[in-house]
Parts: sequence; structure tokens; C-alpha cells
Amino acid sequence: MAPGGFVDWWGKAINKEVHGGVRAAWFLYVLTVVTNVVIVPNLLNLVTYLHRTMHMGVSGSATTATNFIGATSGFALIGAFLSDSNITRSRTMLLFGPFMFLVMDTDC
Repeated sequence: MAPGGFVDWWGKAINKEVHGGVRAAWFLYVLTVVTNVVIVPNLLNLVTYLHRTMHMGVSGSATTATNFIGATSGFALIGAFLSDSNITRSRTMLLFGPFMFLVMDTDC
């Protein structure tokens, strides 16, 4: 048994210099901040557009914008299910990557 009881996929004791640590956690923290830096301004612009151009009320435009962001987050769950069950991660990225690029390109 390994010290601390941690083993890798093959049952060997883990190397503390390679496995574990907080690098993955810091990557997720940075990724969350960067994602919010992109999503929050788009959400605010969408509320402003719906309120001023489409003449919706502030509460209605905010509700519509949050429903839109929620729906796009739901599509990420569908993509994750497809990636894990039917096709590999790399094929999923190759298939849906161009769509993501097109969506980001039309936001500008």
C-alpha cells in the first residue's frame, strides 16, 4: 500500500511531484474567471439591447437574457453527454469547435 493510501491507475504509489497539488484547481479558477469576463458583458449588452431597441421592460429583458444564458449552458451539458457516451473528446471538439467560433464571431 502506498503512503497515504493513494495509488495511480495501475496500483503503483503516486509520485507527489507529478500527481496531485493545486495546479488543476488554479486552472479551473482562472478558467471560471475568464469565462465570466466573457459572459457577463454579453449578458449586460443583451439586456441593454432588449430594453432599448426591442422596447422590452427591464425585468422582461433581464429574464430573457438569463434564460438565453441558461439555455446555452444546457447545451454544454448535452455536448458533454455526447462526448462521454458516443464520441471521443477530440472528435467532439473538432465537431462543435467551428460552431463555437461562429457564435463568438457573430457576438462582435
